[in-house]
Amino acid sequence: MILDLHKLEIFATIAQLASFTRAAEHLHMTQPTVSQQLAMLEAQLGTQLIERDTRRLRLTAAGFALHPYAEKLLALAHEAAEATRAAAGLADRTLRLGAGHVLAAYLLPGLLSRYQARYPGHTVRISVGNTAELLALVASEAVEIALVGSPAEHSDVLVTPFMHDHLVVIVAPGDAWAGRSEVELEEVRQRTLLTREPGSALHATVERLLGAPVLAGDSVILLGETEAIKRSVEAGLGVALIQGIAVEREVKAGNLSRLRLRGGDDSRTYAYARRHRHELSSAARNLIALLQD
Repeated sequence: MILDLHKLEIFATIAQLASFTRAAEHLHMTQPTVSQQLAMLEAQLGTQLIERDTRRLRLTAAGFALHPYAEKLLALAHEAAEATRAAAGLADRTLRLGAGHVLAAYLLPGLLSRYQARYPGHTVRISVGNTAELLALVASEAVEIALVGSPAEHSDVLVTPFMHDHLVVIVAPGDAWAGRSEVELEEVRQRTLLTREPGSALHATVERLLGAPVLAGDSVILLGETEAIKRSVEAGLGVALIQGIAVEREVKAGNLSRLRLRGGDDSRTYAYARRHRHELSSAARNLIALLQD
């Protein structure tokens, strides 16, 4: 029996991220396609690999047995591809870049435009995820550089700041706070709050500001995307603490009102993450130079 590497990659990604949705985003596929490919692999092997009837995704005994072999096969395939690319002189000019959701949406387009204008012979491969996912990708060398928000910590990864921002409170134009210029941190604790999921740098920052008990309460709505948070606030479902870089367009258009936060550290730092003691390709070094300009 010859196993399909693409299906093994889908299985391994689901296992790593513990989510069909995140696996689909990471692989740039639709969730139904991811589920279908996994089902085909399970049919080929004649056994279920992932339990789907639990609140938290779990591997079956067969899935646990397959997982390390899948990762070894994928690593070997990656090694073979890199060796081939290196022989052709391509690897050093390929930027394997990870980016957090906010930076991918609001910083990356302009940054990549400048990068490709300056280095037209370079190829860019992008992975998008939350901070925890991206640090794991850097540690495993799946990407060379990841652009993440703070806090960002991993024992195998070096994190270097390159840009500063501020968190702001956003409300709908018709909200009672819309006419104000600032709001106290304690007031935010009394409102229905929309924020990102655990594992994201934004969630960690909001948790530090408001306290873990607040985020564990019934008045908090967790969403997987910044755009979903903004649209929900526009609809009047609550308020949000969000990166200033992410709401410039909506505030200018009058779709959201932005307030300064008082009573807490609203500073926000963005950083690039790279593996400790790892020699970077020229493509990665060129990106870092651009970030530091």
